[in-house]
Amino acid sequence: MISFIKGILKGLFYVVFFPFGLLAICLYAIFGVFVFIYRLIKLAILFFTGRNLKNELPEDEEVKKILEGSNEEEQSQEPALNLYPSDQEMYNTNEYISPSFEESKIEEEPAPQEEEDKDE
Repeated sequence: MISFIKGILKGLFYVVFFPFGLLAICLYAIFGVFVFIYRLIKLAILFFTGRNLKNELPEDEEVKKILEGSNEEEQSQEPALNLYPSDQEMYNTNEYISPSFEESKIEEEPAPQEEEDKDE
């Protein structure tokens, strides 16, 4: 009997509060449509007048100022001297001429042993 009463109360709860839930969902959907139309018109006006479409927060503007200040400081400083250049940096100059393949091949070949052959 208690489960029967619980079922009836649950049904009444759904019947009474379903219209309010449906009304809330419909009002939210209508609000969303109005916001969409408002933003569409606002962005179209901003676009055709040539203004910026993005709204920047005050924090974003502060960060831009800080970054611009740090860039100016970096440009005013002299570049650091590299005390340990790598081999690649040494060979990346215009004066360096690497030996051709044939020249390196000749250098690697051993000298002919003509004198030893004559003695035998």
